[in-house]
Formats: sequence, structure tokens, C-alpha cells
Amino acid sequence: MRTHHHRVLGLALAAATLSAAGCDDFLEVKNPNILEADAVDPDRDGGIFSRSSFQNLIVATGDLVVYTAWFTNEARVGDTFPTRNEYGKRDINDVTNGTHGGVYFNLQRAVSSGEQSIRILKEKPGIDLARAQFASGFGILFMAEFFCEGTVAQGLTEPGPRMDTQQLLTMAIQRLTEARTTAQGITGNTEASNMATAALVGIARAHLFAGRKAEAATAARQVANNFVFNLQHVDDPSNRGRLGNNVWLFSESRVSLVVGPEWRAIASGGDPRISFVDMRRPAQDGVLNFDRQNKYKGWADPIRLASGLEARYIVAEAEGNVANMVTLINERRAVGNQPAFSSTDPAAVLTELMTQKGRDFWLEAKRMSDWRRNPTSVPFILAPGNNYYKPELGLVSNQTCWPIPDSEKRNNPHWK
Repeated sequence: MRTHHHRVLGLALAAATLSAAGCDDFLEVKNPNILEADAVDPDRDGGIFSRSSFQNLIVATGDLVVYTAWFTNEARVGDTFPTRNEYGKRDINDVTNGTHGGVYFNLQRAVSSGEQSIRILKEKPGIDLARAQFASGFGILFMAEFFCEGTVAQGLTEPGPRMDTQQLLTMAIQRLTEARTTAQGITGNTEASNMATAALVGIARAHLFAGRKAEAATAARQVANNFVFNLQHVDDPSNRGRLGNNVWLFSESRVSLVVGPEWRAIASGGDPRISFVDMRRPAQDGVLNFDRQNKYKGWADPIRLASGLEARYIVAEAEGNVANMVTLINERRAVGNQPAFSSTDPAAVLTELMTQKGRDFWLEAKRMSDWRRNPTSVPFILAPGNNYYKPELGLVSNQTCWPIPDSEKRNNPHWK
């Protein structure tokens, strides 16, 4: 298997703040943490900006793994914060949930810093521009898959328009196509080649979510079966919040990402794709037993972003050929030490395909989009009603996507 680890680590774009040149120098004192817009040199600074936007994508992805897991019952909320239990109950309050604002901010930072880097580097095609396009493209794709609507800033001081899911998907495809084209124009660069292929998986994923199945299958078929593109983390004790694996943060430090009984049963049944450790102590909330996920084992563990296996699932779902779907299902069931599956009923086959995909990509932020596309075929989703695993906290609601935080709606004039 060819696994590509991308340790694209850089400064947060916020740490290299762009500001328009304004008044005369005040005593000619320069702030070394401020990079003025007219002082940006694409040759000198391009790498900082592109790596920053890519790192912002890495940070946002770790958040999204955790919060989409809670929202879709891929993991249980062992946290005391009411705002986090709102994800488990699928009842996110867009006005009062400050945690949700933070999740949105991290994703918007990835998109906005990618867009700003594109503007800086647009006349300099190369690996830096490809990284920025890639970060923005995947960030916009995540916004389309997880949020009910979204926006992309038009500039440093110009908010973006209100966009629905289809508009976001169109823009994600545009940015990922640009990233692929830019990367393909770079010869002899392994990072560029791998990024071009990963962008193709993102393009296929976006087309599938948009309902354009033929386009999705065409893109996905171009990806080699053994391709893997990982987002890499680093265990830097001084900066784990930005460089470390956020899934591990909620597993080891926060003690609140809990493996539920549905997934523990799969692991106990002999499927190596699901792994947990009974820590024999309560989770942070003092209510749930802390069954800790064991897929990610430390701060430096990577998160898979795109792969040939995901591309195969996209082709199978998009083409809808029952025989081909069953072939993939049984290949993956063998990996999970399960007996062969023999049904030819299309609904049962799709459900089993989503079941196997859920096992293969457990805790990788893919389940929520699968569920939104196929709402009756993804297992273990909590139905609305009185069935939350902490009943004292209220009922499960009926949200299927995340609302835009009220802070965006109040401050973005396009939402008026």
C-alpha cells in the first residue's frame, strides 16, 4: 500500500495577519507579528501561507471527526459540556452553543486562509498554490457535507454570500479541480502527484453528494486501489492543540470520546477495523464507562483523508450495480472476519455497503455525508425521541445537518 503522509506544518494564518497599509508609521515601530498586505512577497512568503492553510485544514479535520462521530452515534458523548451533548442529541442551538461556533471557526479558518493564499499566489502556479487550493477545496466540501448551508469570504474584509449545499459543492469541485490541475503541472514532485490524486477523490465525493453519480464514478475510477493520503500530526507538547491529533485529545486528555455498545460489539465479534480499550473508569461526565477508541493511539497518529478504498466505495454506490456492490461487500466482510453476504435485494445491499463503509472508515468523518445521502441505510443512527443514552439530558431531535452559528448570521450582511 502506498501511504502518503503530509506533514505540512506552518504558522497559523492568524499569526501572520494581513493588514492594509494605513497611517504613517508611529515612531517607525514595526510589529514583527504583522505582515502588511503590500509587503507580501509570493516568492518569499508563499510557503508560509500555503502551509498555514493546509495546517488549518488538518486542525479542522480532527475536530470534524469527533463532532460528526457524536452527531451520528459513531461515538458517544462522555463530556460534561451541554454544548457537546447537543451534538449527541442532534439538537444544536445556533445561538447559545459556543462550542459549535468554535467548530465552525476552525473550518472557516481553513477555507478563508486557503482562499487568501490563493489570492496571494494566483500568479505563481506551483506547489504552494496547489496546497492552498486543496485546503480550500476540502474545507468547502466539508462545509457542504456537514453544515446546512455556508459561505466563503470574498476577501479580508468582504464577507461571502449565503450559499446552499449545491453551491458549496460546485465551488468545492472547482477548487479541487484547480488544485489537481496545478499539481499535475508540477513535474517530479511526489507531494504534488499525491495531492492531485487526493483531489480527485474529493471531486468524486462532492459529485456523489450532489447526486451526480456518473461524474462521481468517472472521477473515482481514476484512483489506484492502493492509494492512501494521510493528514499527518506531530506530538509537540508545547503545541498539541494545533499540531496534535484532536481525536486523541478527546480520547486521552478530555476523556469524552466514548465507543458505544454497537461498535464495541463489532470489535468483540472479531472485526479488526473497530478497536477500543475498556479503561475501567468513568468518562469525563461521570455517567458513561470510558471505553476509549484504539484506532488512534497518540498525538502523532495520522488521519486518512482520501484513499483508493474510498474511491471504490464511491464507484460502487454511484453505479448501483448490485453484483459489483456485493463483490466489494464480501471483500470487506472477509477483512472483518464475517461470513459472505448473499442478498440481491437492492435496499439490503445498499444498507450492507454503508455498513461495511462505516466500519472501514470509522472515526474518519465520512459517516455523516453517507447518512445524509442514504438516510435509511446507515446503521446506529439515533431516531428522534426519548432514546438518548443519557435520558436526563433530554430528547434526541431531528437535525440532519449543522446550523450556521448565529454569530455568522448576525455579522454577515448577506444573511440579512
